[in-house]
Amino acid sequence: MIDLFMPFRAFLKFENVCTDNNVFRMHYKVTVIMLLVFTLMVTSKQFFGEPIHCMSDGEKDNDKEAINSYCWIYGTYTLKSRLKGEEGKNNAYYGVGPSIDDDEQIKHTYYQWVCFVLLGQAVMFYTPRYLWKIWEGGRLKALAADLSSPLVSKDWSEYRRGELVSYLSYTNIYTHNMYALRYAFCELLNLINVIGQIFLLDVFLNGAFSHYGAAVAAFTHTPRVPSGGASFETVNPMDKYFPKLTKCWIRSYGPSGTIQLKDRLCVLPLNIVNEKIFVILWFWLITLAFASTLAILFRILVFSMPPLRTVMIMGQLRYVKKSLVSRIIKQFGFGDWFILYLLGKNMNPLIYKELIVELSKELEHKTVVV
Repeated sequence: MIDLFMPFRAFLKFENVCTDNNVFRMHYKVTVIMLLVFTLMVTSKQFFGEPIHCMSDGEKDNDKEAINSYCWIYGTYTLKSRLKGEEGKNNAYYGVGPSIDDDEQIKHTYYQWVCFVLLGQAVMFYTPRYLWKIWEGGRLKALAADLSSPLVSKDWSEYRRGELVSYLSYTNIYTHNMYALRYAFCELLNLINVIGQIFLLDVFLNGAFSHYGAAVAAFTHTPRVPSGGASFETVNPMDKYFPKLTKCWIRSYGPSGTIQLKDRLCVLPLNIVNEKIFVILWFWLITLAFASTLAILFRILVFSMPPLRTVMIMGQLRYVKKSLVSRIIKQFGFGDWFILYLLGKNMNPLIYKELIVELSKELEHKTVVV
């Protein structure tokens, strides 16, 4: 089983240069890996067997596989009226019983598409990261190459330091605003995507997903008082939305050409996995949407408040006067600050401290000359 997860190693490997933050990585690393693992689980017959198994009526059934395929393709159903009462007394199983009215049937065909929906979600969650990699173009890697080692590299010579200072103070000053805005746009795409995925899953599950996790949590933690001594008023949402036992009608012709109806009970073993997958997704997507909203609000504050940028740079340094950093921030646009902040995340702290000091001196000299 471990071999099945080997392709995911690429998502887990440590990157030499970090061009984003933890919330961004929650989208394209944690969420994508989670969705790919879920996709693998629902498509692997090796571990969960056949996705559907319809019971025969005791007679010799030569078309068993055909019946299973038919019910899988055309869907099964449960009954609204049988979601109440005592299991084993009022009904054989929650949602299963004699059908009186077709209007009370709850159709179930979503399970055919679960693997495709999960795979599509994985692609959508990786898209903002893909865009950012294209737009970033390896700029930060070129600037911070070989400068992240705990030991001060020999490459950090006076010439290399002068190159970086010149790049930040003369050559490309005020030219990084689009760089920073593109990153902020990708963060916004992350938020739009995660909210869109919540609505997509809600449509996919016929309106069940929006309250599914909350309903499961309420059912799990709320004491259920028996009515009449045995039956419970509340049905487990997992059994309601992801039934493990359903019904299926099959039409066929008899020996004389008359249409015959066969009523089958069908077991859906895969729903044992699906019910857990969508609970996990519900809590994760809600958490991710909340974290992404905070990240967007924080990005707006950072881009609009220079004092906050100063505080963030100071958090990356030790034993450096705040006046030196403030001098840099006053003359830098938010894009230039963004590049400088990312450099601080990817450079040796000693090297970064020297860069800040030299950059502050250079900007002070530039102001005096002007």
